[in-house]
Amino acid sequence: MTSVRVIKMNARPFRVLLASLTLIVLSACSSSGGTLPEPTTLNSFEPQLELVNHWSMSVGEGANVGGGSTLKPVLLENAVFAASGKQLTSFSLEAGQVNWSIELEERITAGIGYVNEQLFVASRDGKLMALSSSDGSILWQVNASSEALASPQANSQIVVLQTVDGKVSAYATEDGKFQWSYAASLPSLTLRGTSTPVINETYTYVGFANGKLVALDNQTGGVVWQKVIATTKGRSETERLADIDGALVLIDGLLYVTSYQGSIAAIDALTGSIIWQQPASSVSGATLVGGAVLIVDAQDVIVAYDKDLGLVLWQNDSLKHRSLSSPMGLDNQVLVVDAQGYAHVLQLKDGDFLGRQKLSIKDARIGSQSYQDTIFLLSQDGRLIRLGLK
Repeated sequence: MTSVRVIKMNARPFRVLLASLTLIVLSACSSSGGTLPEPTTLNSFEPQLELVNHWSMSVGEGANVGGGSTLKPVLLENAVFAASGKQLTSFSLEAGQVNWSIELEERITAGIGYVNEQLFVASRDGKLMALSSSDGSILWQVNASSEALASPQANSQIVVLQTVDGKVSAYATEDGKFQWSYAASLPSLTLRGTSTPVINETYTYVGFANGKLVALDNQTGGVVWQKVIATTKGRSETERLADIDGALVLIDGLLYVTSYQGSIAAIDALTGSIIWQQPASSVSGATLVGGAVLIVDAQDVIVAYDKDLGLVLWQNDSLKHRSLSSPMGLDNQVLVVDAQGYAHVLQLKDGDFLGRQKLSIKDARIGSQSYQDTIFLLSQDGRLIRLGLK
């Protein structure tokens, strides 16, 4: 199953007691033994396609996938940018040659956001930094309210950063000047991580550990609307966890959002009205591929929903408890990578296996980015690979 970190909040609002971080299994452990279930044994099948590793390059010293960081590669013009450890590197798209590379003073915990010719990352010591995409030089940096684990998101005017203390803050993209901040009320126990906000020119959409999805006005930071996606229930604190931790997806005026021990929903981005909603539990967010919304649930079952109606199209439980990545689109098929480094390709229409390959990386659940008929994967051990289908 998917194992996650939780954080305990002390009596003073929003201050994280990092010393109390505990790795726990939240739903599949037996009540008596409390042991992790064994990963499902891989079944054999006749492969219909083959994965090709176009290139692989080292980015940095690696990241801790259990720490909740989101380090997503980004594409700008003819370059792909990736961050790992303290390193931020620009590579050529086609050959993977290094254009430039810089080492920051602190480990990068969130990134990479971008707009125009600026890159945005956040460091472990709570700094938000803007860097030039041409050479990696630091344009400005500011101190945020706390550590960030989700990529900064920007439009032409502001960059927003969600931090683990329940705040979302906006800064001017030009010089980092503070614009506004919104603070959510968090429960005493939350998952280690936050959702990744979505921003357009008018609104910023954010999910919180209290199970709420909030739309904020980009000019003032005021609440436009808010919607409860998951409600707390149960007797224990772990049973009442209802975090929205996965990335939000905004497509054609609809927001797709998932929560832990809650639901998956399609929300009208303008009004906050629920278009459809289904019970679900996921910490990795949704992915749109073709006409399907895909998630990996807390048991590592891959589920596909019709994006318009919310009907379940198919489920694949053959990879349960293998600690899967979020689903990714690859040449109109579905790709997931497990913690043992196996890449699995599934058919979009029915979830059947099409291909499998052991990658030369430790893990690839840190971040990914699609490009034409290939995908860039950032691994836990700090390697960026470009993967395609043969």
